[in-house]
Amino acid sequence: ITTLLVFVGYCLSIAPDLTLEDCGELATGSFYAGVPHPPGYPVWTIYTWLFTVLLPFYNVAWRVAVSSAVASALSCGLIGLMVSRGSSMILEGIPELKDIDRRWENAICVISGYVAGMLMGFNGFMWSQSIIVEVYTLSVLSLVGVLCCLLHWIYDTTKERYLYWALFLFGICFTNHQTLFVAAVGIE
Repeated sequence: ITTLLVFVGYCLSIAPDLTLEDCGELATGSFYAGVPHPPGYPVWTIYTWLFTVLLPFYNVAWRVAVSSAVASALSCGLIGLMVSRGSSMILEGIPELKDIDRRWENAICVISGYVAGMLMGFNGFMWSQSIIVEVYTLSVLSLVGVLCCLLHWIYDTTKERYLYWALFLFGICFTNHQTLFVAAVGIE
């Protein structure tokens, strides 16, 4: 629900054409599956190129902006999922709340996840990057994917595949934007 509502909000305000900064260069790189300015953003270019092919209508900048909106909306949905699951883990760990009715616990967890996802999706910076041609939303999606895999692995450390997926996605983070190197300290 969070993903869908955030995506609808983005679609209602998506940039209809080119905007400022690197928009023209990035849209052209996406259309030709080329290399925009260094570092080239190879995963982002392939991801957005798919949108230029799969959406055969309107202009290229709009198609690439839709890819930003999709990545951002998925990020918000995953954040909602993480917060909901994390809330459940917190409630299970508080002795005074162990006897809470299961319906109330589920309601608290779902609402907290929904609110967290919506807050992320509709804050000013995320919104501004989600409705234009920009690389940051795929970076957020890959980082949130890392965090989801790590949360799942922490919940059950015998399932090492989630740890491996987290490390793979973290490698994808590096190809999206080098500022995510800083996240290595927290992930470690």
